[in-house]
Amino acid sequence: MYKRQALHRLILILAGALVTACSNYPDSPRLTLTSVDGSIIEINENTPLTALFFFQMSNPVAIGAFERIQNELDESIEIVGIAMQVDRPPNIASMQQRMIMIPIVIDEGEIADAFGGIDLTPVLILIENGRLLLHQRGRLNYDAINAFSRQ
Repeated sequence: MYKRQALHRLILILAGALVTACSNYPDSPRLTLTSVDGSIIEINENTPLTALFFFQMSNPVAIGAFERIQNELDESIEIVGIAMQVDRPPNIASMQQRMIMIPIVIDEGEIADAFGGIDLTPVLILIENGRLLLHQRGRLNYDAINAFSRQ
């Protein structure tokens, strides 16, 4: 158990060093998104540290991650849920009202395409100030994501 914790700490330190060393992040696409509640979300050079979480209602792994994301990510990271094109607005609105207080945008395909094409979920993209910091597919590594909030 102790060896596993020590290895975990070492990985976090190395990940932090790698993040610091890689200061030349690619540009994030500039987007104007409208959430299901009508609020406007700008993704541009002024965007604070934000996690875009792509999910599908039919994917239990993605829904499980979506249910945990509010508690697992550092509170300084803003979260925006991106429902994939296959999801219908009534299902998303119902989900948001009963369990998630994260703004949700329904993608008609252009958001996923702007990030190089996303067809499987879950996917988390971390951006800040117009830069793409992290792109995770599948099981989320919350420690790696949260490492960006400590910089």
